[in-house]
Amino acid sequence: MFVHAYVDESYDLTIGVYILTASIVDLTDAEDIRCMLNGLQQGGGKLHWSKEPPHRRAEIVKAVSAQTVRSVAVVGASRPLFAERGRRKCLERLLPEIEMLGADIVTFETRQERNNKLDTDMVDACRQKRLITNRIRVTFAPGGSEPLLWIPDVACGAALAAERGDRSYLEQLGCNARIIRVSTA
Repeated sequence: MFVHAYVDESYDLTIGVYILTASIVDLTDAEDIRCMLNGLQQGGGKLHWSKEPPHRRAEIVKAVSAQTVRSVAVVGASRPLFAERGRRKCLERLLPEIEMLGADIVTFETRQERNNKLDTDMVDACRQKRLITNRIRVTFAPGGSEPLLWIPDVACGAALAAERGDRSYLEQLGCNARIIRVSTA
């Protein structure tokens, strides 16, 4: 089994929550999952949780939950929440989970070049702290170019909805999604 981790984020500064999610995909299933995700896409561009109405979110979660994909969401909370600090704290907890699940390659949805460098620096810091080994390689891809990045977007959206009081999407993901909580203070 050769697995790859795809990582995306979501946050809500008003409630003090930052979520970083990795979805672990067995690459033997990747093409079938991409086809399923492309079938869910409407109007071109990438599938994006925050732009979908509730009935579509339910449809998307149902389709994703039927796949052989596991997602781990690290939920960081503090008030006030500083997004980049939240991301670093979540990444520090998420990277060992990714490695434990057997992923050698981690693909982050691309942000600005400066922010991508912050992620790469954080991966290096986790190596120096011996939280992860040198086995993990990091890549970046635009969300529109890699449909597998849409899965952690969905899992992040479900986790954020739960933080806001609607657990229905997260419950629908069931055992395919695990939540880990950290303080970002």
